[in-house]
Amino acid sequence: MVFEVSKEFDIRAVSFEEFVDFLFHHEVPPEFTRNGKRSKAWYHNAEVECIPEDVVSHYTNLFSDPAFLLDRFSRHQLEQGFWMIMGQFPQHAVGEVIWDENVKFVDRANCVRAMFHLYEKFFAIDFLVTSGEMWWDALAYDWHCDNRNRASGGEDLLMQDVMFETLERILGLTSENCQAAALHGLGHLHHPSTTTLVHGYLARNKSIPDELKDYALAAARFEVL
Repeated sequence: MVFEVSKEFDIRAVSFEEFVDFLFHHEVPPEFTRNGKRSKAWYHNAEVECIPEDVVSHYTNLFSDPAFLLDRFSRHQLEQGFWMIMGQFPQHAVGEVIWDENVKFVDRANCVRAMFHLYEKFFAIDFLVTSGEMWWDALAYDWHCDNRNRASGGEDLLMQDVMFETLERILGLTSENCQAAALHGLGHLHHPSTTTLVHGYLARNKSIPDELKDYALAAARFEVL
């Protein structure tokens, strides 16, 4: 049996610039299928030492002003990096650190709110391949499968409200790709104000394609895949 060699990374004292390189500055393996399994990215057997408070701060800065990424890395590097950030890598994935109660909730909430600018300043310009579409699927799906429940109160309710607020803002962007991504997230988030928001969106956007209208209605019913 062949074991893949794990890699170890210590990002506990890195600068913002070094953090960005850690996320994106890697070779991208060729896309191929072997026995039904896709080739693995560099981070799949890595171990990372990190300080969650610093990771949240770095993510907030990155999401707030991400346009520089377009000139700094290839589209393949960006796609790979965003998939890692979404949750493929537990120690420092954004879907992990925003639930770390050792970090102040206000800081974690601001990190989520900064994701509006990730769409406004980055994904509205280059939606990449699938990461722009699937971003909120990774973050909001816990409510869809009942791992988190608004009725539980606490951060299940508070973070759901923060995500809803952010998705509402993304839904207001002119990019139809960004609108579809927001609807995807809303369809999984199960916020009680979703139906009202979606019908208001449809009333303001009567000329959008029928496919997007149908998707919006499915999101309002929490029936998106």
